[in-house]
Amino acid sequence: MATVRLIPGGWGSFTFLVDGDHILRFARNADVAAAHRSEAALLPKLAAAVSFRVPEPDFFGSWGDAGTCMGYPLIEGRALTADDGWRALAGVLRELHAFPVDVARATLGQAGTVDEWRAGYATLWTDVQATVLPALEADLALAVTDGLAALLAGDWDFRPVLVHRDIAPEHVLVDDSGRVVGLIDFEDATVGDPAIDFAGLLPLLGADRVDRLIADYGRPVARERLRHYWWLAPLHDVRYGLTTGNRTITATATAELRARLSAAGPVRPAAAATDGDR
Repeated sequence: MATVRLIPGGWGSFTFLVDGDHILRFARNADVAAAHRSEAALLPKLAAAVSFRVPEPDFFGSWGDAGTCMGYPLIEGRALTADDGWRALAGVLRELHAFPVDVARATLGQAGTVDEWRAGYATLWTDVQATVLPALEADLALAVTDGLAALLAGDWDFRPVLVHRDIAPEHVLVDDSGRVVGLIDFEDATVGDPAIDFAGLLPLLGADRVDRLIADYGRPVARERLRHYWWLAPLHDVRYGLTTGNRTITATATAELRARLSAAGPVRPAAAATDGDR
């Protein structure tokens, strides 16, 4: 008889460990189900192209009215800590970002251009104005307004690559010796700005170590956009908390948003820079 254990956390999927060696993820809504379909199409191609482990789906089905269920063998490992071999992430991200971008665009069904990437943040700004700003204190709402205006008016000169878009310690797996062995949770994978895959490492590693990681990575990474992606992360959490009516998430994310905007310093709009490869 199979043993099934719920793995807590994760806003997009209900996740279970089956028989101690298999992962099953059930999409919570239709948007996540669509992301699962893209993920299931991408992962086999990615697994064949990189030296580190990524989930390799061996089951894909449906449940409920519009949900999906995806299964794959468990990748053994634990979450990255600051004491582990984090510098290996430079090579991991180099490999990920070297995945053929035309294959990623075709597989994910995206234009995958700089214009499309920037348009996503313009859409975010429209949504934030309608749903988030009214729930914030006036000074924080102004700081968010200035920050998003600065991002949209700033430098968008980058070469699009396949990005994980949710690189965080819990999605980087290491073995018992602290060696990086894999990446998981590619639900948000897309073609976009390589800088975003460094932003989620700032809370764990700090700015100096992330700068060292970027130097080891050896390719252009815009520090200014990286800073914006970093402070924007809790804004997404505030949106989620407001949308789901979860006051605890909203309060925690709002406090973190305030702290990050304060640490980031003034973020006033700047003159637009030259566009990059489209």
